[in-house]
Amino acid sequence: MKLRTIYFGILFIVSLCFIRCTEPFKLVTQSFQDALVVEATITNELKHQEIKLSRTYALESENQDLETNANVRIEDSNNNIYNFHETQSGVYLSNEEFQAVEGVSYQLMISTTDGKQYSSNKEYLPPKVDIEKVYTELVTKDGEEGIQVLVDSKAGSGDANFFRYEYEEAYKIVAPAYSPYDMVFSNVTNDGLSYTIDFVLKPEDVSVCYGINNSTNIILTSSNSSTENKVSSFPLRFIPIDDSRIRERYGILVKQYVQSAEAYNFYKVLRDLGTDASVLVDNQPGFVQGNMFSQQDPNEKVIGFFDVSSVAISKRLYFNYQDFELDPPPYFYDCNYLELNTVEPRSASTLYDQVQYGGLKFYSYSNGIYTIVSRNCGDCTAFASKIRPEFWED
Repeated sequence: MKLRTIYFGILFIVSLCFIRCTEPFKLVTQSFQDALVVEATITNELKHQEIKLSRTYALESENQDLETNANVRIEDSNNNIYNFHETQSGVYLSNEEFQAVEGVSYQLMISTTDGKQYSSNKEYLPPKVDIEKVYTELVTKDGEEGIQVLVDSKAGSGDANFFRYEYEEAYKIVAPAYSPYDMVFSNVTNDGLSYTIDFVLKPEDVSVCYGINNSTNIILTSSNSSTENKVSSFPLRFIPIDDSRIRERYGILVKQYVQSAEAYNFYKVLRDLGTDASVLVDNQPGFVQGNMFSQQDPNEKVIGFFDVSSVAISKRLYFNYQDFELDPPPYFYDCNYLELNTVEPRSASTLYDQVQYGGLKFYSYSNGIYTIVSRNCGDCTAFASKIRPEFWED
């Protein structure tokens, strides 16, 4: 989730071209306000906690402005101080592993290189609520058939009413036009019409790969309307039946955060603003206040929320499209097979040029016909990793 992206619609007044415009229009920031952006969530997990700092930047800017060399620490009501160090530009990790615990308050403190100091309100850890199950159903949503991933939580206490979700999806990829052999050309004439072809085994198998994506949108729900004080059948992720990610095998891991009412409301405003492009034009809502403040200037705007959340992590759920009696989804790319007979001079030249310089891969040979195909279809490492994740289960 990128707070700085969502805030474009909040902090900037921009000129936009309406849909009916026929000429290209470049977005230009007419009014810009520099502000610190804080992305910080600490949890009850024992780990090195992470905080990200950046600055707002103009729409026409090509580079993200990261807040570097800041002094970052968290203080708790037991007089513990947790210092952070910068591991990469704008990303800060706690020097030691620690976890938030109930009944203790936590406060984020930031000092920037220009001498400014910022702090959060004191926040407390909400009670933990476990995930009861993650499951799937074949549904039709807005006229489109797909697989709906749903979440049930266990019953929580009276203070555990507000939930935010993240997920990590992983999927297997099998190249449909893989060959274990590469073509090697030798004795090539200057015109490329005559050559010798040899077949050599590829140094590694590049037929099977894996993709991993993390959720980027804000996913929220509340159990306030539930008589059992639990989340039931919450639709977390919808996957259309023609989505290439479920062509082989798909897995999803769900994280459930219990938030305070203030954190929930803050993220809800961001979600609502981020889903409606009209806020950039019609409805400038002004600054949305989080729980971060300047210690020197009460009028200075600081973006973000220091969130203290309890988290529960599900088991990874796997499924195949066959589990739902569906047809196989299409591959990630259209695979256009090019068949060439080297007896014909033009075909011979095309084969050489396409394999040597055009990025196409050998697929098969039969009765004097060579079949070649784009690399994406014959070598999945063109767009994914062949490293099998440690958690993966076939």
